[in-house]
Amino acid sequence: MKSVILLCTVALFTSCAPPPPDTAGMIAAAKELDGRFIAAFNAGDVDALIACYHDTPELTSFDVGTLVAKGHAAVREGLTHAVAGMAGGTITLHDTHYQPAGNYVVTWGLWDFTMTLPDGTPMTMSGRFTDMKTEMNGKWGYVHDHASVPMPPPEEE
Repeated sequence: MKSVILLCTVALFTSCAPPPPDTAGMIAAAKELDGRFIAAFNAGDVDALIACYHDTPELTSFDVGTLVAKGHAAVREGLTHAVAGMAGGTITLHDTHYQPAGNYVVTWGLWDFTMTLPDGTPMTMSGRFTDMKTEMNGKWGYVHDHASVPMPPPEEE
């Protein structure tokens, strides 16, 4: 009798548990979002870039040119300035890591931005990034991103 009660109790609690998250699907969606971001950035398409972000008051971006941008309008403004200042360049991601965390995917890695300066000199800038993505209303988007460029080493005297 005790084993029947124990079995029923275990069955009751395990059948009420939510299904485990589809982490493989979350990572695939996060990678697809990053691909759309890279394509939009490389095309200089601000509308397609901002479409990668959720329009939520919690949206926060720490980009290379701005201390902080909060909300959709401020992030759009930062993206507009970035695209204008880097016209004709391309960005690539590498050494990327995707970690599901609840309803979010946290991503971090490195990026390279390559462009040709007006005088014809090639230039590459390298940096690092961290972001958080989630699904809202059936669509994946960024809710936080942080891109930075490391400080140059001190000059030797």
